[in-house]
Amino acid sequence: MSRPATRAAVLAAARELFAERGFNQVTIRDIAARSNLSPAMVMKCGGSKQQLFYEAATLTPPPLPDVPLADLGRALVRELLERHTRDAIEPLTRALVLRLSAPDPDAVRERYLTGYVDPLAGRLGGDHAARLSAELIVAALCGLAANLRIFQTPHSLAEIDEVAAQYGRLVQQLIDTSGAAGGA
Repeated sequence: MSRPATRAAVLAAARELFAERGFNQVTIRDIAARSNLSPAMVMKCGGSKQQLFYEAATLTPPPLPDVPLADLGRALVRELLERHTRDAIEPLTRALVLRLSAPDPDAVRERYLTGYVDPLAGRLGGDHAARLSAELIVAALCGLAANLRIFQTPHSLAEIDEVAAQYGRLVQQLIDTSGAAGGA
């Protein structure tokens, strides 16, 4: 395996393990076992566990849906539900796990704010009211994401449209209180 391929395998294994277990419950040996490499090779390619964490444990929020503001709440909820039904990695629950287990929680918090809250606040107008609404919207979505992943509720995921409509209305109320001009 070439050095770039080896490094990619180490980062992929670290990304999966940190997302599953958090920083404190993962060892270099775990990463080595998952990537079929020796612990020494993992450290040679990826550095320390902390270095691997910050490089591999990315917070990559999905782009905001390209819909009018009047439809944004439902669209945000629908995308989250669709990620769940595909069993895709949920960026919001990943952010929660990473923050709780990070060696530097404030750095993860900052990445979370700049990745999730700031773009939404900008879409809502960028002022103080937009910022507060964005924080509350992301908190509401985190709650739904956590319930879906941890408690498997709501159980009515066969009715995605119903869940998207009901929870989407709640999120839309937060969007509407931001004072953003409708339809942008």
